[in-house]
Amino acid sequence: MIIVLVMAFAALPLSAQVVVRPIVFPVAGEYTFRDDWHEPRGGGTRLHIGNDIIAAKMTPLVAVVDGYVNYVARPQAPWGYEISLQDKEGYTYSYLHINNDTPGTDDGNGGEANAYVAGVHHGATVSKGQLIGWVGDSGNAETTVPHLHFEMRDPNHAVFNPYPSLAAASGGKGVSPYAPSTNTVEVTFEQRKVELRYIFTKTLSLGSESSEVKQLQMTLRAFGLFTHPSDTGYFGEVTRTAVLRYQSNKKIPQTGSVDAATREKLNDDLGTYDPNLYKPYYTDAEARAIQIQKLLQMIAVLQKQLAAIQGRAI
Repeated sequence: MIIVLVMAFAALPLSAQVVVRPIVFPVAGEYTFRDDWHEPRGGGTRLHIGNDIIAAKMTPLVAVVDGYVNYVARPQAPWGYEISLQDKEGYTYSYLHINNDTPGTDDGNGGEANAYVAGVHHGATVSKGQLIGWVGDSGNAETTVPHLHFEMRDPNHAVFNPYPSLAAASGGKGVSPYAPSTNTVEVTFEQRKVELRYIFTKTLSLGSESSEVKQLQMTLRAFGLFTHPSDTGYFGEVTRTAVLRYQSNKKIPQTGSVDAATREKLNDDLGTYDPNLYKPYYTDAEARAIQIQKLLQMIAVLQKQLAAIQGRAI
């Protein structure tokens, strides 16, 4: 095994910055992969910024780290279904082209139930090795072999080669220079963020007119609820009807306006959050440490009060 790993890392360019994160392998089953980081794609118009792990459809995908879900593609994005995880140190791990087919077919009609495990949503905590979804060929991977496109980014959101971490996690299993190239032209993270990761932060109602209303109409159209021929940016009766239908589907008060409860649901569906409602994520250990500090502060206050009472009594 050591020899295999040495051979695997020997293929890395000397100028490459090697970052090895302590992860478990994201695919729990049979797979093959190689270091296809920075291979030219799209006729040389861009570089591959991840590693493609070739595996059969419906092969389980597991969380590579303890952390939380910081993005889920809902509805399915042009690049397919996607999950992104973040660990306590701020590193992120993205899984693309998650399954969108009915098992045993290539119909593209599998829906979220055959893409993500129930409970996988923005903010959900995950444990290393926990099942989160299944391998597929969704989005712009429909014409390629089923595979997982796996990306890793540092706390400053700079992408880096995941191959050293994957090779270490696999123990050399599945590493092969003959693993096929998918030739998939991945959209950049910036494109992915702009297309669907919109954050709704404002109250919208009848008569509102803005770019946020247009984004609302685009989102509701993706959910099959907004039926107007175009996205106008004006909140009229058609938009209000679509909002009411959305609220009914989500079982929240049917106000017909984009209020706080509706914004929260929209942001959850898009894997985003309103910064005004942001609650920092803490691991269990960090939460306990914070609680201990609060208790120590309370004890210190009580000790001072007790000392003051005893002083007066004397």
